[in-house]
Parts: sequence; C-alpha cells; structure tokens
Amino acid sequence: MKKMLVFSLVFLVLLATACVTAYAVTVVRLGGWPSSPSETAALQAAVNDFNKLHEGQIEIKYEPIPGDYRLKLTSELSAGTAPDIFYLDSSWAREFFASGAIYPLDFLVKKYDLDLSDFYPNLLKPFEYNGKLYGIPKDFSTLVLYYNKALFDKYNVPYPTADWTWYNLLNAAQKLTNSKLGIYGLGLYPGALNRVLAFIFQNKGKAVKENLTTALGEPAAVEAIEFYMALHNKYKVAIAPADVGAGWLGDEFGKERVAMVESGPWMLGFLKDSYPAVNYGVAPLPSNKTKATMLYTVCYGIPRTSKVKNEAFIALKYLVSKGMKTFTEKLGVLPARKSIVESENLMANPVKKVFLEGAEYGHAWFIPTPSGYAQKAIDNVNANFRKVWYGKKSLEDAIKDIVAHYSEWTTKG
Repeated sequence: MKKMLVFSLVFLVLLATACVTAYAVTVVRLGGWPSSPSETAALQAAVNDFNKLHEGQIEIKYEPIPGDYRLKLTSELSAGTAPDIFYLDSSWAREFFASGAIYPLDFLVKKYDLDLSDFYPNLLKPFEYNGKLYGIPKDFSTLVLYYNKALFDKYNVPYPTADWTWYNLLNAAQKLTNSKLGIYGLGLYPGALNRVLAFIFQNKGKAVKENLTTALGEPAAVEAIEFYMALHNKYKVAIAPADVGAGWLGDEFGKERVAMVESGPWMLGFLKDSYPAVNYGVAPLPSNKTKATMLYTVCYGIPRTSKVKNEAFIALKYLVSKGMKTFTEKLGVLPARKSIVESENLMANPVKKVFLEGAEYGHAWFIPTPSGYAQKAIDNVNANFRKVWYGKKSLEDAIKDIVAHYSEWTTKG
C-alpha cells in the first residue's frame, strides 16, 4: 500500500513537472537604445503584437539600455548577460562581429526561411563580415537636400531638381548667400566623414581600397573633399551650425540661417514640432560623376551567449517582418523591406519617395577595416577635416596625415 502511495506521489510530481515544462514560456530579452519616447512606443507596439501571437510559447521583454549603449553592451557581452536580441549600428557593428561576440545568422535564416532578397541589398552589406551575415536591418535613413522655399523664392532661385549637379548646388548657394544678413546658402558639418563621403561617392571615389587601406588620398576622394571644404573656405557659401548659434543642421535650417542642408528623415518630425512655419521641400542630393547618398541603418543581432537562439530568431524574424511594418508605420521611418514599401504605397508620398529612392544608389555608412575596428580612424579623419574647415591645416597636410597614420588608427588596442 505504501509502495502504491509513493508511486502515485512520484507520478503526480512527474506529471506536474511535465505540465509546467509543456507550458513554460521562453523569454527573449530585447535590448536597444531609447532614442525617443515615440520610438520606444513604436517598438513596444510591435513587441506586444508578437507576444499576443505567441502567447504561452515565446515572450519578448523589451529592456532599453540607457546611457553609453556601446560601453554597456560591450560589458554585458563580456559578462555573458547581454540581451538575446539587440541593436547594432552599421557604423560600428563590425567591431562586434570581429570580436566573435555575435552569432552568425546564416543557418537560422535558412532554417526559418527569412527572405533576404526582400531587403535592399545595400542595407545588408554592413552586417556581412568574412562571408557571413550577423545582423538583419530594422529600418534605414538616407540623406536628401532640404531647401527653404521662401528663401529660394525671395532670391528668385529655381528649386532643386533630381538632375542637380555640384555646379547647380554652388550656383544656387552663391545666389542665396547674404552674409550681411547672416544668411548662407548651405549648412554643413565641419568634420563629419559620413557627410563628406556622400561627395566622395558622387565623384566615383571610395572610402577604402580592396586591401582595406584608406582611399582618401586617391584623386577622386581628394577632389571631393576639396570641393566640400571650398564651399566654406573659398566660396563662403557654407556655414557650420555652431557658427550661427545653432546646435545642429536641423536647428540651423529651422532658424532660417541657411537655405539648404543635407539631412535625413529624422529632420521631418523636428521641423514639424519645432519650426512649423518653415516652408521647405526635399530633393535628391546633387551629383557630380554619379548619383550617391549615404544610408544609415541599424540591425538586430543575437549574441553567441544566448541560450535561446532559435526563439530569439523567431522573434527577430517577426520584428523585421510584420513588426517592421508596425514599427515604421508608427514612427514614420523607412522600412528596410521592399515589400512593405510596396504594400504601404510609400512611393506615392512625394517626400518619402525622395528618401526611399536613395536606397537604390546609396552607400551604407561603415568603414571596413582588417580588425573590424574603425572608430579611432573616423575620429582622427574628422579632426583633420575640422582643422581644414577652420583654416588651421591645409588639405594637403591633412591628407598626408590621414594616409600616413590610417593603418595604426584601425588597429584595435
């Protein structure tokens, strides 16, 4: 009788354990930087939809990482406590890929049938490393030319068009500049490689050579850098935000101190909220030898230390599918998938159309290096550009410095 009782108790315990196991929910932790309340709300909406769809099976818990995101993520990856999915920016993602901390996704992409052909190819490039794919883009931005219609009308200058060249840009900027009134044709950043690169690509130049050494000393790149700097130093038509009491290009443009700026879709909401009276339009960036713009994108990645990689990828796949549709609709950013652009008929929006078309001829913002580490090189190149802009260094000397020290700047340590 006692044996039967013990057996029954053991059976009930095993049955209870089996039931708990059968109905256990796998938690997938999602990390990212909280850039704005609206972005947090948009992402949480996509997370909530996934959790309803997978109720009782998989649950995403969104855990924003405030403060110095890269530093904290690096620390968590080292400690093995990183989220199961997290953001990686295209400009520095390769540093993490090279470290071995990120799990390659090729097998999971095939296993769960994620259609990579639906993504804009140029958005996948920064997340490919040594022949493997480590991240899937969640959205993107491109640079376009914002122009102040009132100032163009005042000085009788035709609005920018899709076939504008550098000559048209300079010609218009000269007509729009009135230094006595403190108004300039163009707003530019003094030291920003990611903006100068747009000009380099437009001149059929490149950031690096095939062997991953710098190409900034090659003629096509030097010519583009020279033109960028000449807009300020020689032609006196371009001004930096700080030099007219503005915090950034959007503020400089909103204060109507400049007639044109090269910026992304993040400026749309800013102008609507902060400078609603400004009447503006957008056009593709001017070209020289070819059309080019910059692409800024962020991917979702999975750490090698995650114990729920399959569930994490199921969640990731949703976030870059139906979740992407929810996220981009609510936030107004650009979806990285062509099918969502088509289904939402986004090309019918004349403003978004200009941004979206840039995906076809744009270049993703990242600097490939042998070590995967590029931040020191970017910082030093920017410092040299800033000195040229403010007349503290000749362009020739700046280029010599960049070429001479570039390799040591891309060495991690």
